[in-house]
Amino acid sequence: MVNFFKLFFLIILFNNSVKSQYLVSCNFLNSSSSTIFSGATGLTLDYDVDMYKMTYNTVNTDSLPVIATGAFFIPKNTICNDFPIAIYNHGTTLRKNDVPSYNNSEAIIGKVFSAGGYFVCMPDYIGMGDSPGFHPYVHAHTEATASIDMVRAAREYLSSTNFIDNNELFLTGYSQGGHACMATTKFINDNNLQSEFNILASAPCSGPYDLSGIMADTIISPTPYSNPGYIVYLLASYQLAYGNIFNSWSDILYAPYDTIVPPFFSGNNTTLDMGLLNSLIPNQMNLLIRDTCLNNFINDSVNKNHPWWRALIDNDNYDWLPLNPLIMYYCTADEQIAYTNALNAESTMNNNGALDVQAINMGNNDHGGCVLPALSSAFNWFQTLRSPCNISPVISPNLISYNAYPNPFKNELNIQFDEKVILLNKHYNIAVEKVKSHISQNGPATAADIRKVLGSTRRVVIPLLEYLDKQGITIRKGDTRELKKQ
Repeated sequence: MVNFFKLFFLIILFNNSVKSQYLVSCNFLNSSSSTIFSGATGLTLDYDVDMYKMTYNTVNTDSLPVIATGAFFIPKNTICNDFPIAIYNHGTTLRKNDVPSYNNSEAIIGKVFSAGGYFVCMPDYIGMGDSPGFHPYVHAHTEATASIDMVRAAREYLSSTNFIDNNELFLTGYSQGGHACMATTKFINDNNLQSEFNILASAPCSGPYDLSGIMADTIISPTPYSNPGYIVYLLASYQLAYGNIFNSWSDILYAPYDTIVPPFFSGNNTTLDMGLLNSLIPNQMNLLIRDTCLNNFINDSVNKNHPWWRALIDNDNYDWLPLNPLIMYYCTADEQIAYTNALNAESTMNNNGALDVQAINMGNNDHGGCVLPALSSAFNWFQTLRSPCNISPVISPNLISYNAYPNPFKNELNIQFDEKVILLNKHYNIAVEKVKSHISQNGPATAADIRKVLGSTRRVVIPLLEYLDKQGITIRKGDTRELKKQ
């Protein structure tokens, strides 16, 4: 019987029922090994990852209810059950199915962060994934609401599991996701949601924060722009959100572009991508946008009363006062989003009285080449701020130490080895392997050594080690433990 007990450990018992306001569904998709990502990124990643597709309730540009989807990631092979939540906002895509919940290439970033010990929310944004209609591109309000409502849905889901949100929130994103990250951080600040969303750090990367200034220069300038599709995407988006940019594509675009462009923004596009769009339209705005429209826009660059100017200003997110640490990562050879977006935001925020805002140069890389150094730096920064995970204790004074009992919610037998500590049985096996591996490689270990190995606290580690002694796995010699010879 003792050997049988060694196969099982401890579990927290609680009610699985969830009263959902935001969560619609959360369905398992796949599992990934941390070793794959550790080798590719050079980051320290301790956990394998389970990926889920989450469907949840949020609002559209008219603040009406709408369904949204996103990818949700949970660390596995862990003795911990409490982690921070990290939001990662993805970059520009035109195809509705080229999003994290469809396990696209950018979903790998969510897996990497989760492998580092985070519950990761990756919203598809409204109008993307399984969300109906056309996506309001670089629309700050719905970027923010799609993000925070997914966190709310994730918390509802976690409440039905043995996992615990530790009430620490980290935000990052790249390209359009940098803008979305900034928009979400600003939304939380502006709406006094800090008690609900405890932001420890925000790291927007290579984002268009100054739409009405630096990014508008791209529209006005006669210099060719590498991604003209971004400009027509903005036109389509702000027409959807505000309804006053143009009446028809032929009013604003020269032929044949007025017929080439619309299928990309149909609201059900799953095949036409940004690379194709960029190849089909000119890279100079004066060859794409009709003179009357472009000149009206340019001539109003001082007063900025033109509807397009008003839309750009409404979605700026560089001129505000962050209340939490914020670092903008950028690269100086970025051909898609000028790095001066970050420098201007840094200067403006600091002039506004920000206490902990920086813009950090990640080198002379282009837009694609900046992804890895920027996000790796964000990840490493987050790791310095987050709390270590703990094996969550519960108070159960009426149970006898080392007493086996069934879990009524799962087909398992469990053991309580201390009157204050209960763990998932699977965590016991992981803990044993980590302890054995550490002692085998490094020799006798103190309780403090084991605390570091397990990322836990003394009130958990001490009864755990006593249990391992009792089961003949370790033997105590003074202040250290050795493996007991079999």
